[in-house]
Amino acid sequence: MSMTRVQQRLLMYTSKIDDSGCWEWTGQISNSGYGRLKIRDEHGDLCMRSAQHISYEAFVGPVSSGMLVMQTCRNRLCINPEHLELFDPGA
Repeated sequence: MSMTRVQQRLLMYTSKIDDSGCWEWTGQISNSGYGRLKIRDEHGDLCMRSAQHISYEAFVGPVSSGMLVMQTCRNRLCINPEHLELFDPGA
């Protein structure tokens, strides 16, 4: 299976941590301590998105409107799709 450009870009800014299994984001980090990157949206406009959100969409599937992507490992820089889950902040 070949990787998409988004998957390749995500992995280019990732350091894999052996003991935890985390894929730590090494790119830009927000003031709140989460990874982030600029990406083109469905309209072709550049927008800033969280690295974990982009990773979930690239490796797992779409994220429904209003849902957040959270790390089960509690590592804010982790973008390993196996450590990500959807969270409904309104529930």
